Amino acid sequence: MTDPRSRIAGAEVARFRDHALALADESRRQLRAFFVGSFEIKHKPDGSPVTSADIAVEERLREMIGRRFPDHGIVGEEHGAHKPAAEFQWILDPVDGTEDFVHRVPTFGTIIALHFRGAPVVGVIDVPMLDARVHAAFGLGAFRGAERLHLADLDPATPPAAIRITLSARTNFTHHRDDGALFEAVTREFPNHRIYRSCFAHLCAATGQADAAIDVGNPIWDFAAARILVEEAGGAFRVVQDYAVGADRFFSTIFGRPRVVERLAALFAGA
Repeated sequence: MTDPRSRIAGAEVARFRDHALALADESRRQLRAFFVGSFEIKHKPDGSPVTSADIAVEERLREMIGRRFPDHGIVGEEHGAHKPAAEFQWILDPVDGTEDFVHRVPTFGTIIALHFRGAPVVGVIDVPMLDARVHAAFGLGAFRGAERLHLADLDPATPPAAIRITLSARTNFTHHRDDGALFEAVTREFPNHRIYRSCFAHLCAATGQADAAIDVGNPIWDFAAARILVEEAGGAFRVVQDYAVGADRFFSTIFGRPRVVERLAALFAGA
């Protein structure tokens, strides 16, 4: 089956990537100002926080996209879908890790992606307070700054205790349905783990600072950039759960060094 992204000229992919980086520059500027200043906090029906920073950043990014690519669709956490039938869809999470942002924990970030017919073309993760950013574009590689990223695979004999995993908190495994036993199985088998509840974990997997990331029970905007980032770096990406809760769709994903991804995916398959 032909990859639909192969229809897009390299120069066009580069143009989309450059615009995504401009969006990330703008989100970083705004979020740094909010972080050291003040912002309003409200709560969504599910109890999760949303701030005036989430709203302001997404509105600004939507404005920038609409001005440059008026025929493209946009999906964002705070304002839903615009032109959902368009082949190109920008997917935005203005503040991934809002709880961290509220408590002034600097691991929150912005996720920006462009998908074409459901496949990622461009992805950016920016963690502004750590001055950390990774970006990737289809066929053009993955980068941290000017450094091209390459995810070398691990020796298959590497013991689990030597494999560095980032994963969602246990509450993510039980928020929509009870997968608590799966959390116990993963953390028992791979004890050298860290828990991050933001895209900082994705950045670590894309750069090789972690060997793989497990992200559980998320809508699409939470992992929209992850696949293109790890695949362009030579890594693997797997969707291991896909389910609906009412009208909403949630996914669990594993990504990073290929052999590690397969070992982790086997735990989910056996659950």
